[in-house]
Amino acid sequence: MEIEEKCRILEGICGCVPENGAGEDEENLLPNFLPLRSYSKLADPKIFLITGGRGSGKTELFRILTSCGGLDYVISEKDRKRYTRLQESEFLTGFIAKGQGSKAFPISNVCDELLKKENPENLNSFWGGLACAVLLKRFQHDQDIMGLAEQYLGVESKNILIENSSEVSKWWKILDAAKEKWESFLDHTDTILEKRDVHICMVYDELDHICSNYEDLFGYIRSLLDFWYRHNSRFSNIKAKIFLRSDLYKAKALQFVDASKMGAYRLELNWDVRSLYRLLVKRMINTGIWEMEAYLKSVPDLIQPQKYDALGYVPEDSEEAFRRLTEKMIGQYMGKNAKKGVSYAWVPNHIQDANGEMAPRAFLKCFAFAAEEMLHSRGDVAALENEQVLLPTRLQGAVVKVSADRVQELTQEEYQWLQNLIGRLDKKAMLMQQEEFLGYLNPENWPETERGRLPGKTAIEIMEVLMTLGIVMKTADERVNIPEIYLHGFGLKRKGGIKRPK
Repeated sequence: MEIEEKCRILEGICGCVPENGAGEDEENLLPNFLPLRSYSKLADPKIFLITGGRGSGKTELFRILTSCGGLDYVISEKDRKRYTRLQESEFLTGFIAKGQGSKAFPISNVCDELLKKENPENLNSFWGGLACAVLLKRFQHDQDIMGLAEQYLGVESKNILIENSSEVSKWWKILDAAKEKWESFLDHTDTILEKRDVHICMVYDELDHICSNYEDLFGYIRSLLDFWYRHNSRFSNIKAKIFLRSDLYKAKALQFVDASKMGAYRLELNWDVRSLYRLLVKRMINTGIWEMEAYLKSVPDLIQPQKYDALGYVPEDSEEAFRRLTEKMIGQYMGKNAKKGVSYAWVPNHIQDANGEMAPRAFLKCFAFAAEEMLHSRGDVAALENEQVLLPTRLQGAVVKVSADRVQELTQEEYQWLQNLIGRLDKKAMLMQQEEFLGYLNPENWPETERGRLPGKTAIEIMEVLMTLGIVMKTADERVNIPEIYLHGFGLKRKGGIKRPK
């Protein structure tokens, strides 16, 4: 291969991740989207909670459902025959904190103010009111449903919910004092929709931004889950899909009465190694670069022959094909022999968190960052053998950059309190005795003004949150370890090592 061809392929790999790496900002949503087999569970009306870690694709799924034809592109071709009514449900935004559509919902400081006056356990009318508002806006020209609204909510409340749903102070007390009324409105609206064979699904995302205080989040999330636990089975034609970060779902602070029964209504977004490579290949093949297309199609059993109108090319699911591709791109090993690691497994192994979970965003960034560095050094590209396009050393360097990127994401958003911890851990070595590590987590290490943002009142509680997040793990001998995906971002060094989680 000529150097220019390899550079074009490297440019395509760089383009596999949008500039800031976040799914919610992708322009080529459908060509970049990979429908996993597990997504078929979203067609089950019983499933209303979808959990996943950071960068696992929750917001991408939210956007596909609400902006790109609902379930039509979410269900894989192999599962499509099992679901004959994919296009019948209309997906409406039930809550979103940022971007298009967010102005219909209260901003975080409004939700903060509400909890200064109300008990966190008394938020049922908050979600009931927003559900009414979503339906009223969708059917504001429907005489039957508007008639129901005037009968049960009153003309004034109906108009407020349509025009000022984000101003909670205008409707909260009215609806909270008339729970039976808005419940009856929802019941009767569902009955009308059932008679018309109209299916509505409310979709919720970015719940971690609904308010400013970490502890207050759980009052809102708990009441939303409780609301739909009761209503999803009660309604026949009004359903919900709630996207929630796994660490928030697993947090002790979220515990509610029916939490133990949620398993039957929940889908966890998990990515295995083959799914990660399928996603990478799908993004590479749909870049529109002909050199890339020829490069990938030369690998047997890698790409399905048919090109779809919206999704573009879709990869096959052959592990052997992915192994052949990584050997072609990188070489069989990350060094001269297997001691440095097998290329196919190396990146997945190094982006695992402490729970053994892998995020597609981090996986894609490893390849994109490595390709970017290759393009900055023509000498590296010239040194490549045969059809190789990436040097193992560039991938190794990319992991360090991905780690820093991952930690920066955390500290810039809801985990700003971690920035203080990073300063204390800088240049320290892992593995570390638990007692020493807990000393760094003592809440007194944070300024008093910042302690309200901490996810725990003691060092042990904070450590439990870090373990739930997959940032920290304990070894059999009770030492503390931080996996590589976070190690470099925290400024830590490695001393010794332990077996990685499978």
